[in-house]
Amino acid sequence: MLNRVLNGTLKLRASNIQLDQGKIYLLAAIQIEKEQHHLDTSVIAEASLSIEHPVTVKIGSYEHTIGNKEEFLHRRLAIQAAIYRVKKAVTFNRGGHGRKRKKKSLEDYQHQERKYIDYKLHVYSRMLIDLCVKHEAATLILVNQELKEEIAKEDPFLLQNWSYYSLKEKIAYKADRAGIQLVVE
Repeated sequence: MLNRVLNGTLKLRASNIQLDQGKIYLLAAIQIEKEQHHLDTSVIAEASLSIEHPVTVKIGSYEHTIGNKEEFLHRRLAIQAAIYRVKKAVTFNRGGHGRKRKKKSLEDYQHQERKYIDYKLHVYSRMLIDLCVKHEAATLILVNQELKEEIAKEDPFLLQNWSYYSLKEKIAYKADRAGIQLVVE
């Protein structure tokens, strides 16, 4: 990547140098150009986000579901159960260096859950954008999204276990990068 910056194919933006325990890190901010795809403005993709199937997309007569409830929730609920077990057992952990050491295993599980969710949402959003590009859809509409978010606010299970906003954010970022216009209803 740095060779591409030196060649001039990528642009280097405001970057920082960080010193940490005698090591020097370059925190490079690189401007990535938008992807160029042949998109047809008459083709519209309609996507619906739900708990049963994280993403359901319809492009013309073609309909496809991305992910399923069991795939996403099974792993997340397993991690949450492990967090619950570790919370109960944390008082019996070996002490000696304070609270931080006792809670290290708990923090590791919490980071694992966040990383898993972030990974799955990236996969779902990438698959959606790839389908839109494959079918040359220039517009992506998220159907009934505001209504679903209002319903999710009332249901504690959905509020805790489903990340509508984060998925919407990742879809918006990837759609913008691919040149697809995103409309949220």
